Amino acid sequence: MRRDGPLKPDFSAVRGRRILIALSGGADSVALACLLAEARPEYGLTLFAAHVDHGIRPDSAEDAEFCRALCADLDIPFLCARADVPASARANRAGLESEARRLRYQALRRFRQETGCDCIALAHHMDDQAETVLMHLSRGAGTRGLAGMRALSGDLYRPLLGLRKSELADYLRQAGRSWREDSTNRLDDNPRNALRLHVIPELEKCYPQFAAAAARCALSAQIESDYLDEQTAAFLSGAASECPFCSWIGIDPPPHRAVLRRAVRAKCPAELSWEQVNALEALCGRPRGKIDIDGKHFAERTGRRLYFVPKRPPRIDPVPLDPGGTVSLAGLCEITAQEAAPQPAFGDPMIQVLDAQALEGAVLRTRRPGDRFRPLGCGDRLLSDFLIDRKVDRPLRDALAIVARGGRALWVCGLGISEDAKIVPETRRALRLNCRYTFDMSFGINK
Repeated sequence: MRRDGPLKPDFSAVRGRRILIALSGGADSVALACLLAEARPEYGLTLFAAHVDHGIRPDSAEDAEFCRALCADLDIPFLCARADVPASARANRAGLESEARRLRYQALRRFRQETGCDCIALAHHMDDQAETVLMHLSRGAGTRGLAGMRALSGDLYRPLLGLRKSELADYLRQAGRSWREDSTNRLDDNPRNALRLHVIPELEKCYPQFAAAAARCALSAQIESDYLDEQTAAFLSGAASECPFCSWIGIDPPPHRAVLRRAVRAKCPAELSWEQVNALEALCGRPRGKIDIDGKHFAERTGRRLYFVPKRPPRIDPVPLDPGGTVSLAGLCEITAQEAAPQPAFGDPMIQVLDAQALEGAVLRTRRPGDRFRPLGCGDRLLSDFLIDRKVDRPLRDALAIVARGGRALWVCGLGISEDAKIVPETRRALRLNCRYTFDMSFGINK
């Protein structure tokens, strides 16, 4: 694949920005530095370059000196860091490639902050994109994986994805520029190099335009993946919530399965495998059920929603009720109390007027084993039985706020008050209680 005329990548996405160039000294990054230097006046760019010596090869120090000289010639401020990747890989029990990448990006992001740069320019090109798509395909990736690398992703900028590696090398030869060769690129001891050295050359014998086709596949996947992300975000904005005890997704009616699978990944507190996503999707298709996720969380399907629940729920200490102010129950709700006429409140389940004498010494807390409750017009019973009768989803029962004295619930906030605290003709003082949950409590009440 060859282009007529000089290479002129479009840098308009970063016009007027401060750019940190990740400069290894190889042909790709040298071409990137030269192209950005040429485009600097047209796009109003402020450039810096950074090199990270990984300490893997004996001649790596020479790479750093080459990059320093190149930057001096291009009038680009140069920064350099050294990392002992082999030692760090041994200490962290990590592979050389993955540890080198981690330390390299760590240093580059530190340099970006120090220089006040807007982004880090990387020299990934079309051939790199083809390798990435193949690697993700080999792992069974969906559209997110097949989307490969993006031109702009967070603080990373990849302006050369539309160019072949051979084009960059030709550009440097025509410009009389040299570059450094990394001997480790010729070793097939990691998946990317093996694909580059063996698989892609064979594919290109059958499909000469394979790299361009893989790049088109990545772009198509990016477009479709972005659309699914938008649809998932729109769905979750109206169908999901969370509290300290659990998070959940409303699935009545269920969204398209592609959106559901993304929503499950987004809301689940654990990293999910393909098999786990399949299991959760199947769980959503049943009226009720419960499965283990990762030893720390489980998922539970109720009549209208899917919950993610920690196996060890948080401990929330009770808070004394303030008869003339506001108290908060960490992460769950606030209750404001104030003096009021001794008249029952109607219409809003989050506002109740209760007997002040009955509330003396009361606390705001969550339920405890053995709590008892005497709903209006009913006899005394276990609070747990009341919540079952009210069809409160089991994962949400622990998240309900309760105004209680001792082991007796006086107000299950949003659900009902007790005969023990109701306003009666003999009531002389009353408190108006206003409860505000931090989540949509009604979401879990199956009426």
